[in-house]
Amino acid sequence: MPPPPSTVKVLESSDGTHIYAEATGAPHNPHVVLLAGLTLSGCVFDEFCAEQSLLDNLYIVRYDVRGHGRSEKPTTPEAYESKIFADDFKAVMEAFGLQRPVLVGWSTGAAIATDVVSHLPPATISGVVYLSGMCAMGELANAVAAPALINALPGLMSTDNVTAFQLAGVIFNEALFANPETVPYSVKCMYMAMGHSLPAAVLGLSLSRPMDVEHLWTAGKDGLPLLVLQCTADGHRKGGKEHIKDIVKPHFKNCEVFLLDVEGRGHALHYECPKEIADKLIMFTRDFGGKDYRDAKVQI
Repeated sequence: MPPPPSTVKVLESSDGTHIYAEATGAPHNPHVVLLAGLTLSGCVFDEFCAEQSLLDNLYIVRYDVRGHGRSEKPTTPEAYESKIFADDFKAVMEAFGLQRPVLVGWSTGAAIATDVVSHLPPATISGVVYLSGMCAMGELANAVAAPALINALPGLMSTDNVTAFQLAGVIFNEALFANPETVPYSVKCMYMAMGHSLPAAVLGLSLSRPMDVEHLWTAGKDGLPLLVLQCTADGHRKGGKEHIKDIVKPHFKNCEVFLLDVEGRGHALHYECPKEIADKLIMFTRDFGGKDYRDAKVQI
């Protein structure tokens, strides 16, 4: 099936970094910004965004997080400050005319929500969806990451040990899927190639960038709606069905958590159960998209 028509733009952020973005669906539908995780590009969502239900009901803008994919890859610490990530998001919103979009982040892509609520006006976004997501980089990322994944990261940042680099890439990418042996070789190669195209310096800066999660907790207490979609067989996360729930629930008065305990579903929810995830995104965005979450009537 050919991919749906998309609108592609290469934007310039506040520091001059170029950000690749593309949109699918009709602009009159509720607005969503969809972000991929560490080492990966928005193109991992190509098939997912071709779901007819999404095309009919949502206007989805994807962009490659700075340092990743088709976006520019600066290598200075200043280029990875939290405010700069918020500026990237603002540039995308302005370029596509987005009004209070729902931010949907897969894995580390979800951490962009913390940047947005820290540095942009209140209610810039109308809600957040975590697809196997995490709140922030640094200590919170380490708190939820699987030990095998943490052990593999030094290899991904290796510049002088090819064997360690390649092995770490295999561990990282195999853990994306609940049953990697059933995933087509071509799909694995695409994910692996994206990771191998990421400079080691960028990976290090992306992992260690400073963030203040207290701004996220404040937004949660103010009513920012949060939907958490997590699988219990997630190879990128520590075991324990309640772990992510225990972290976010105390800080969000408007939060719903779905822990999917189903065989064959792991970290890559958009790939392993696309129709189910699409349905939940549509329902959440219909309820909250475009609204000011500080309105007491906007409740899950």
